[in-house]
Amino acid sequence: MPGPAVTLKELHRLRRHIEDLDEKIAEAPRKLSIQQKRLANQEDALKAAQEHLKHLALQIRDKEGSVKATQTQIKKYEKQFDEAANKKEYDALKSEIAQEREHISKHEDEILAMMTETEEKAAQLPEVEKMTAKARADFAQFQKDLQELLERMAADKTRSLEELKATEATLSEDVRPQYDRMIAGKGIEALAGLRGRICSACYTEITSEMIRMIKSEMFIQCKNCGRMLYIEA
Repeated sequence: MPGPAVTLKELHRLRRHIEDLDEKIAEAPRKLSIQQKRLANQEDALKAAQEHLKHLALQIRDKEGSVKATQTQIKKYEKQFDEAANKKEYDALKSEIAQEREHISKHEDEILAMMTETEEKAAQLPEVEKMTAKARADFAQFQKDLQELLERMAADKTRSLEELKATEATLSEDVRPQYDRMIAGKGIEALAGLRGRICSACYTEITSEMIRMIKSEMFIQCKNCGRMLYIEA
C-alpha cells in the first residue's frame, strides 16, 4: 500500500479535477445564455428588416392615397373656375391648385425614394434570412453539443467522486482524521505539492529532513501554511 504522500498527490489530483468539472458545469448556463442572446439579436435583425419593409409599404400606400385625394381636390377646384365671381376668387383657386400640385410633387418624390429603398431592403432580406437560419442551426447544434458535454462531465464527476472516496479509504488510521479535519476546513486548499523543496501554495522552502521524511512516505505538513504536502514529480 502506498504511503500518505503518494495518496495525497492522487487525492489532490482528483479534487482539482472535480473542482474543474464543477466550474465548467456551473459555466454552462452562462455560455448558453450568450448563444441565446446572439440568436435573439439575429432574430431581432430579421424582424426589424421585415417590419421596415412593411412600414415602407404602408407609407407608400398612404402617400399614394394622399396623392389621389389631392388630385380629386384639384379637379374640384378646376371645375370652380367657371363659377368664380371675380378675379380674386379665380386667383385664390389658382393658388390652391398650385399648392396642391406642390403637395403632390412632394409626395411623389417621397414615394419614389421609398420605392427605391424598398427595392434595396428587399434585395438585402434574403441574406438576413440566410444569416438567421444559420444562427438557428448553430444554436441548435451548440445546445446539443453542450448537453452532451454536460452529460459526459456529470458522468466523469460521478466516477471521480467514487474514485476519490475509494482513494481516501486507503489512508491510514493515523492520517485519515487529520486529513478529514483539514479538508472540512480548507477543502482543496488543504493540499499542496512540492516543487523541489518549495511549497507550491505559500512558496516556503522546507528542510532537507522534511523532504527525506516525505520520500519515506511519512505524513508531513508545511510549517508555514500547514498544508498537507506531497512531491509533485
